[in-house]
Amino acid sequence: MKGYIKLHRSILDWEWYRDKNTKNVFIHLLLNACFDKCKFMGVSVKKGQYITSLTRLSKDLDIPIRQLRTSLKRLQRTGEITTDATNKYTLITIANYSSYQVEESVQKKPVTIYPTNNDKYHKECLSNSIWIEQVCMNQSIDKDILHSALKKFHEHLSMTSDFKRNMREYKTHFINWIKYNKKEVQNTGGIYKWKWKGQALKSGTKKQLEKDKTIFDKPGFEFKILSYGN
Repeated sequence: MKGYIKLHRSILDWEWYRDKNTKNVFIHLLLNACFDKCKFMGVSVKKGQYITSLTRLSKDLDIPIRQLRTSLKRLQRTGEITTDATNKYTLITIANYSSYQVEESVQKKPVTIYPTNNDKYHKECLSNSIWIEQVCMNQSIDKDILHSALKKFHEHLSMTSDFKRNMREYKTHFINWIKYNKKEVQNTGGIYKWKWKGQALKSGTKKQLEKDKTIFDKPGFEFKILSYGN
C-alpha cells in the first residue's frame, strides 16, 4: 500500500493514547483505510473507509476479539469512527479522514476555517452562564463537571482537527458528545481533594467537599483543600 498519513503530535494528549489496544486499533485503521476510491469483494469503498472483520483485525493486531470489541466501542463513543456490520464483514468509517491524509497533488485553494474559532467557542461557552445552567439541568450534572467535560471535548476536537464553522455547530456536537461520555467525565473530572487535622485525605465532588467544609472549616481543625477539581 502506497502513500502516507498525517499524525499530529497532539495525539499525545488524546484520551486513548495510553490505552495500547485502542491506540493500535485506530492507527491500524488509519493506515489501511481507502485513500481514494476502492473496491473490496465487489463492494465500493469510499475514502476513509475500511472493510474488515473482527477475526481479521484480531489476527493482524494480535488482540483478543473481546478486547478488540471494547476498543472499537471506545472509538465509536468518542467519535473517531463509525461502524456498519453485516453477516460477511464490518465497514469502518474514520471521521475527518482527510485531516490525516497527505495530499500529494496540487491542492485547490481550501475554504478557510480558522482553528482558533474552536478556542473562541470554548471560551464563550464557559462564560455563558445561562447556557451552562440549561445544560447542567438537562444533563443532571454540576457546573464543575460541565467545565471538565468542555475541556475534554475541546481537547478531542483539537486532536482530531475538527474545526467548527460556528457556535451552534460547536454546542450541538458538545451536547451529543456529553450524552455518550457523561459517566466517564463524572468519574474522572471535577474531583476535589481535602483533609483536616486527624482525618486522612478525602476526595469527591464539590458537594461532598462543601458538606465537610461547613462542619470542619473551623479554628483548630486546620481544614485544607488540596485539589480544586482540575
